[in-house]
Amino acid sequence: MLGSHYLTLGLDALSRAHQRDYFADGHLGASVIAAYLLCRENNLDARAQGAIKALLDRDLMVDEWLFAPMPKQGPEPSLEGDLLKALSRGVDDLREVGHNVIFSVAALEAFGHEPDAVTPIRVNGICRLIDAFASTQNVTVGPEDGLPDLAVEQDMIEFMFREYLRAVDLFSGYGQGWAGHLMTFGQAVIELARLGHPQLAARARGAFLMYVKTLRRGPKAGDRRIPDHAPFDVTPLDAEYWERKQRIREGLGHAFKYAYSFYHLLPQLRDAALRQECLAKAYQIL
Repeated sequence: MLGSHYLTLGLDALSRAHQRDYFADGHLGASVIAAYLLCRENNLDARAQGAIKALLDRDLMVDEWLFAPMPKQGPEPSLEGDLLKALSRGVDDLREVGHNVIFSVAALEAFGHEPDAVTPIRVNGICRLIDAFASTQNVTVGPEDGLPDLAVEQDMIEFMFREYLRAVDLFSGYGQGWAGHLMTFGQAVIELARLGHPQLAARARGAFLMYVKTLRRGPKAGDRRIPDHAPFDVTPLDAEYWERKQRIREGLGHAFKYAYSFYHLLPQLRDAALRQECLAKAYQIL
């Protein structure tokens, strides 16, 4: 079974990511955390968890420097406040598709499960990672855009899944990273409020709506064409899905992140017809 030490290894990678390639290396750390949470929240069976563990150990966590254990330090729970301050410095802007929020919340979720991992060296490194997201996308949202404020959680969940379906159709033939990140960004914003930071989450929702506005424009002229995924007969909740991934490993990091966010929120979608429509198109991002 997937042990909770994978959360700590994901945090170690997040805390080192700023030293080299903050974006790519940060994805690897967040993906390991997402893989653990996917297994835990969905009670995946031993076969599925074994397949995921094999993928993590053999294919995703191959960088010995990035995933090396951090020096031993005692936990300092109050340091989570430093991470929140780092997020606060950029949370009002759309920064690299919301990855400043996505990575921050991945760390906060992992710390919630592994409080002994809240050490100075990890928190300092993750703060520097979040500060590395300094590039902002020039998008503004006003009343003319007709976008809701999403202050009610259930409204945001339904809005997210409707926008996910819209994005899947708009970007057909251009790759579904846009729709996938709509899911991971939105889930991170919702989780930020659930973790006890509603004011920060309210600010993050503004950046999320900037992203939605960007998505609604669809592909730009000259964007790279990417073949759509083929429909599949298994899901990330099935062992066979991950066993097949051992033969086709492209996009492995996103496979964990998209699957975690999608299945974290789908059971909370009250509209049964909308839920079935989202499931029917889930293969596009999974």
